Amino acid sequence: MKKRMLAALLSAAMVATALAGCGSSSSGTGGSTSADSGNAEASDTASSGEKVKLKALFISHSLTQDVEDMEWVQEMEDEAGVEIEWEQIRADWETVKSTRFASGDIPDLLFNATTSSDYTKYNGLFLDMTPYITEEITPNIVQMFEEEPDTKTLATTLEGKIYATPKFQGKWPSTNTVMFINQTWLDNLGLKIPTTYTELKEVLTAFKEQDANGNGDPTDEIPLDYNAYGGNNAWFNSAYSLTNLLGSLGIQLTNWGTDAYFAEDSTVKCYAVDERYKLFMEYIADLYANGLINTNALTNDYSAFQSLSRGNEAGEAVVGVVFGWEETDKFGPTLYEEYVPVPALDYDIDCEPGTYDTRWRDDYTGLNMSSDRAVISAKCENPEAAMRFIDRFYDQTHSVEALFGGVTDGNIEVTGDNSYKVLDPQDPDTDPGTWKWTSTFADNAPMYIRRSSEIEMAQDMTFALEEREVYNDVIAKADKTDTYPQMFMKYTEEDQNTMALTQANINNIIDNQWSLWMTGEQDIESTWDAYVQSVYDAGLQQILDIRQAAFDEYLKGVE
Repeated sequence: MKKRMLAALLSAAMVATALAGCGSSSSGTGGSTSADSGNAEASDTASSGEKVKLKALFISHSLTQDVEDMEWVQEMEDEAGVEIEWEQIRADWETVKSTRFASGDIPDLLFNATTSSDYTKYNGLFLDMTPYITEEITPNIVQMFEEEPDTKTLATTLEGKIYATPKFQGKWPSTNTVMFINQTWLDNLGLKIPTTYTELKEVLTAFKEQDANGNGDPTDEIPLDYNAYGGNNAWFNSAYSLTNLLGSLGIQLTNWGTDAYFAEDSTVKCYAVDERYKLFMEYIADLYANGLINTNALTNDYSAFQSLSRGNEAGEAVVGVVFGWEETDKFGPTLYEEYVPVPALDYDIDCEPGTYDTRWRDDYTGLNMSSDRAVISAKCENPEAAMRFIDRFYDQTHSVEALFGGVTDGNIEVTGDNSYKVLDPQDPDTDPGTWKWTSTFADNAPMYIRRSSEIEMAQDMTFALEEREVYNDVIAKADKTDTYPQMFMKYTEEDQNTMALTQANINNIIDNQWSLWMTGEQDIESTWDAYVQSVYDAGLQQILDIRQAAFDEYLKGVE
């Protein structure tokens, strides 16, 4: 998602403060890990008027202001009867995380600091929250689990424990990716928005040859651009890769970062060895051979990818078709008016349109849910107080504040019992998306944005939702049998270790091959069979078997 990519491009000084053990109540009374004794202690604290002192770590965006300056967070502390000593780290957490965790050097609460594998790797370090998730202690989390059961599935381990609370921000769209085309260029050349692979090639060819931007230079147009730079199997895991076009061949992509796995008729498959992927690569290689794809995209990072879409020094558009998140973000405050979404294309090479069941990437769960938002140290002396504080993030209004900024901080306005308005950035030189990351926890927060909440969004989100209307009907085709829910899959430690090692070997093959085919360095037809065999030899079938077993278990729970 664009916000995550922005985080990778921005730097800030790391805040490092030594921590010593877990917090205790200001009265000095010791706590217990049992929910019953925690209730008694909470009652004693409330009656005495003394706050429970806790320490917390927040791994934030590099732009995010100090937590102590967020008034809405202080309000939550007051409501929960706690006093938090915050440590905020804005960069390089991964370089110190393993050392901190291995030594047990963690505070009572950690926000956005863990992954699901940490609870196995550092067994005993984190609290099993299950006994504390009750109507009395965490009413908001209980409500979320009841109304959005996928969030409970996401949070629960294979053994039935909950070590971290997730988030749900149900106002985000159903797909991360829009395929944009320059409508002004189409109008200049008397062309229509393409609806098939064949028409797309025809339009791209016209963009290349007919001075589409009308500046007198017929060589400065880039017909088609994409982003798949950055390692980690980026071709298959980037939201803005050309692989988005695979949906035209009936392959239902689900979220990003699934290493080319998808589901079809309740069966887990790998599209990187599917015959339809071969057809797709042949088409892409043809576009490349005809000079219709940006040759620099192979090495351009996201910054260059973003900058190119915003035009040349004269302010003229130079990109015809490109994938992106939202038009003002992608093309800037002026050029965005030239671009419109392209509906999902039909595949029609050597066949009739409609031969394949056209799809588009379904990213709803990935955009609206995340695991591991908040955890508690197993050594925390006041786990109930810690849970009560975490639950405040899931309050209806506090959730909106966590995502967009505080009411008293001047970032949102409460317009009704169940309605809110996101206000313009207080910095007039900052766009709404960037301001959100500056002023609050944003997407890194624990939260429960109810589907029923009415939120008047900033311009960027309003545009993002409108742009995706062209994909709604196609995305609606996806059901449980052909939607691969990677984020909900549960694996044993042994299976996780097997997949980590074997997948790395598989990725080394498939991610090094596609560019050789696209650029014509290798012939697809003559090398395809050997390539597929090498992927299976690297252990693909073993991975498919493990994933299939987990998928079968998941399907049992949603039937």
